Amino acid sequence: MAAQGASAALLLLAAVLLCFAGAVRGAELRPRLLGAPETIVDPQNDEGLERALQFAMTAYNRASNDMYSSRVVRIISAQKQIVAGVKYIMEVEIARTACTKPATDIQRCAFLQGPQMAKRAICNFVVLTVPWRNQVELLESKCH
Repeated sequence: MAAQGASAALLLLAAVLLCFAGAVRGAELRPRLLGAPETIVDPQNDEGLERALQFAMTAYNRASNDMYSSRVVRIISAQKQIVAGVKYIMEVEIARTACTKPATDIQRCAFLQGPQMAKRAICNFVVLTVPWRNQVELLESKCH
């Protein structure tokens, strides 16, 4: 009788483990929540992100008191979220360039070198684009 109880308990434990494994596996296959931010896997080849980042950097350079323009060194992370448009959430490293404001083609500007001139910062930008209204808005700009 004790052997039957032990095997029944073992069978129950195996069934519970199978259910748990199925639930975990099902969560991996389940689609993301609609409207949740998604990581942009290849930020270098996302045209929408590129336009949003250019917009954010133009706004950043206009607002800064620095006589030199800054540009992006690297994209640390990037997400997009479908809302009433597309919201781009970016964390980037920026640095001061040798071009004074207003620089026309900032991508051709070299980064300044040396401890006194080379200033770098990590910035978080959130840009909302509404293409059907031809609207772009910088919702957040924080640098440290």
